[in-house]
Amino acid sequence: MQDKIILGLLLDGDKSSYDLKKSMESSTGFFYNSSQGSIQPALKKLIQHRHVHITEELQGARSKKVYSITEEGEEEFLRWAGKSIALDKPRDPALVKMFFFNYVENSRKLELVEAYLHEIENVGATMRKIQQMNREKIGENKELLNNPKVKTRLDTLEFGMDYYAFLQEWYTKYLQKLKEEMES
Repeated sequence: MQDKIILGLLLDGDKSSYDLKKSMESSTGFFYNSSQGSIQPALKKLIQHRHVHITEELQGARSKKVYSITEEGEEEFLRWAGKSIALDKPRDPALVKMFFFNYVENSRKLELVEAYLHEIENVGATMRKIQQMNREKIGENKELLNNPKVKTRLDTLEFGMDYYAFLQEWYTKYLQKLKEEMES
């Protein structure tokens, strides 16, 4: 999946691996993990398949590698993007831990769920900031509001916000349930 994300981001314009990582952190990183350790192998694979081209640009005394999508890469990306969407199983480490919570002391369960709720709240706050920045940037600009790329990215942000709101609501109820069970 990392290779598809890279191709999609390169459709927006040429980027260094650092630029790709920063773009992912503020977009797809909310729903798909991205690390420099996974970006580099994906770039290498994309170069081998001739989906990405690399050039070196001088910035002062340093050389900077810049990646661009090739025609073959664009065709591959568009082929992938147009395929049917497969339903995937949720891969949530918190659910795996909860499955085995019967082996964890009650007080520790509360600590873990409270910490997880705090993380969820932090991500939600970050997403709200991004939404606010987008609203300010877009404003009443009809051209941007009607831009298909802007629309799909805002829709994805809305999904992410709804997802984290659901998690927060569910884990808040679960925390309350754990507290009630401890009292009885």
